[in-house]
Amino acid sequence: MALQKLSGDCNRNDCPGVYTSGDGSVIVQGPLLTSNEGLTFSEGEVAVRIPAHLIEEAARALGR
Repeated sequence: MALQKLSGDCNRNDCPGVYTSGDGSVIVQGPLLTSNEGLTFSEGEVAVRIPAHLIEEAARALGR
């Protein structure tokens, strides 16, 4: 799966990062939450914390 960076870049110490894939999915890479903060996870799921401004940057990169 080829990813296109929308904002941030964890490979350059600018984590978290937001990417899009060829199938239109959005991928978020970043540090795991240290507590579940009230979330319930299914097997294989994790959560990452990202600042709101990265979502805004990603939306602009997608033209929204």
